[in-house]
Amino acid sequence: MQSQKGYELIKAEIFKRLGVSMDAYKDSYLQRRIRARMRKLGITDYMEYYRLLKTNKDEFEELLFTIAINVTEFFRDPIVWKTFQNKILPELIDFKKKQGVRSIKIWSAACSTGQEPYSIAMTLYEVLGQNLGGFRVSILATDIDREALQAAMKGEYPVDAVEKQVPRHMIPKYFERISEERYRIKPFVKRLVTFRWLNLLSSPYPKGFDVIFIRNVLIYMNREAQEEIFKKLYDSLEDHGYLILGKTETILGNAAKLFKLYDLVARVYKKNLEVKKHG
Repeated sequence: MQSQKGYELIKAEIFKRLGVSMDAYKDSYLQRRIRARMRKLGITDYMEYYRLLKTNKDEFEELLFTIAINVTEFFRDPIVWKTFQNKILPELIDFKKKQGVRSIKIWSAACSTGQEPYSIAMTLYEVLGQNLGGFRVSILATDIDREALQAAMKGEYPVDAVEKQVPRHMIPKYFERISEERYRIKPFVKRLVTFRWLNLLSSPYPKGFDVIFIRNVLIYMNREAQEEIFKKLYDSLEDHGYLILGKTETILGNAAKLFKLYDLVARVYKKNLEVKKHG
């Protein structure tokens, strides 16, 4: 039905714009996303859609958002948050106190519209109390989608999403109702989170993290791209740090040697310190 050449041309445009190699994302994923946009516009031929993209900047932006977008929600996959709250954080806090260090650094990679980093911040308040137990807490939240980051910085969410996803007792503590339809994250929660644009496939990675959340994004990438990302994550994580993946993701290939399984159900890993660091 649709010409392969048209698809390859669209793909080349996407990767030129994202600044990554053309085989970083899986073809099956890209084709699904591209066809979703084409269906919306009543286009059945890749070449026709390619010609539209060359003349219509807004449609190209829409396509990029469609590719980059992650479905996200507050406290997605409750087992992950139980493990983070009841197991990882108490261990980490104990380790920090023994070391005489009073800072906690967490990275939410591919944060989309902000629900994950704000969930991290709320959990830290739940565990450490209103003054964060005297710890300096910083949460870096990054994404490739600038529009999603704008929404995340705003920190406003539909009432039914908040009431459905956030434990009831936490809503009045961490949200303010700003209208019939919206809640806003309270300023003391927002101040823990810094949002920044980052392309996981080509940007330099920040370093020195106690915990890295990177959930439900690697599944869209091919194995080589995944392995490259895991090498960089290894270097970004402190030796005592925790890597939290999505529930459908596993570490394959050479990258599997870099990490040891910490919790299978919650998909949490720790660095394998026997491995020499990659340059």
